[in-house]
Amino acid sequence: MHFLLSFLLTTLASLALAQRVVDGLSFGHKQPLSSNSFSIPGWSILGEGHVPQILSDKVVMTPPAGGNKRGALWSERKNVLSEWAVDFDFRVGGQDRAGGNMQLWYVRDGASKVSTGSLYTTSKFEGLAIVIDSVGGVQKIRGFLNDGNTDYKSHHTVESLAFGHCDYTYRNLGRPSKLQLRLGSNGLSVTIDNNPCFSTPKITLPTDYNFGITAASSDPPDSFEIYKFAVTESAPSVPPRQNPVRSQQPIVDASAGTGASFISSSAQFEDLHSRIQVLSKSLDSLSADIQTTRQKQEEMLRLLQSSNVQGAIDSKLNNVDKLIGEIHREVKSTDHKENYQKLSKQLEDTHQGVMEHMPNQIRDYVLHHTPRIGFIAFSFMAFQSCCLAFLLWQKYRKSTMPKKFL
Repeated sequence: MHFLLSFLLTTLASLALAQRVVDGLSFGHKQPLSSNSFSIPGWSILGEGHVPQILSDKVVMTPPAGGNKRGALWSERKNVLSEWAVDFDFRVGGQDRAGGNMQLWYVRDGASKVSTGSLYTTSKFEGLAIVIDSVGGVQKIRGFLNDGNTDYKSHHTVESLAFGHCDYTYRNLGRPSKLQLRLGSNGLSVTIDNNPCFSTPKITLPTDYNFGITAASSDPPDSFEIYKFAVTESAPSVPPRQNPVRSQQPIVDASAGTGASFISSSAQFEDLHSRIQVLSKSLDSLSADIQTTRQKQEEMLRLLQSSNVQGAIDSKLNNVDKLIGEIHREVKSTDHKENYQKLSKQLEDTHQGVMEHMPNQIRDYVLHHTPRIGFIAFSFMAFQSCCLAFLLWQKYRKSTMPKKFL
């Protein structure tokens, strides 16, 4: 009985979360991840030395070859949920001495204030940063907060500012790691691979912040890959039902799913009764939603059946078919021989008109532009006379010049 209740509760919780995924702030929960391999709907892509590569099922933030690269993804929409959860699937690969870091951000104006920076290169920010990197050779997941007053870039011991951390070997696992970040009335909690990492009840975060992911690699590089970033609306926590105490003996542990033991059998019965009532209400609500959806589908089917949509489509297709048939018959039955003869006659007349006047035009051009024979003879005789006169003048000058005798 306890196993059945746990299974039903888990199933209901999964269905509820699947219905509350915020598409504008999420990617990877549907396949393929991108329709064009160049962009992700609702997200901005930034990079330094490398543009994050979008594949069908993942985003490569930093490449496995070539170090000192940076990549960033920032949500264009701001979060409006006061209680939310993030399912973040990632994988890291690299050599034994490879290095790099990845940050999951929830900050104000992240694309302009943080851009492609990391926790160590961002001076001041307002919000939350979950950092995945190595500290002193130990691979860790850590949480950091800032209200905009602390300058992380110039701080000497950034490690001391973490409010929570856990050791987690993330490199070269051969599978994606599943990190979940949850913010609710009970504070902030971080789990990795369904195991608790750290949590605190003292943190509340405002709305209108942006989600973002940044990654940076050193040399040799770590390759950071993202498979899913899904933001879901967390269900508000329900206060426990106050039942009258029929026994003066206290309950040792009444937590579900942890092997709870009760000193009083009546208390155990009441706890089981209350859980069955909660489950019954959840099942009733789910049944009502299914019934409403079914009614909407039936109304839509009736609307389609009652209207003449199908008939109108068939009529239009028939009209198009008739028009094509008429065009085909006209082209096939009409004799176009007369039209071809008219076109040929017109081309022949045009050619004859052009060639008829061409010889006369060439003869006139030659006559008007060719010099006369008399002009050529006169020019030749004048040139010869000039040459003779110049020769005689040279001889006269030579004979009249004074001569010197040695």
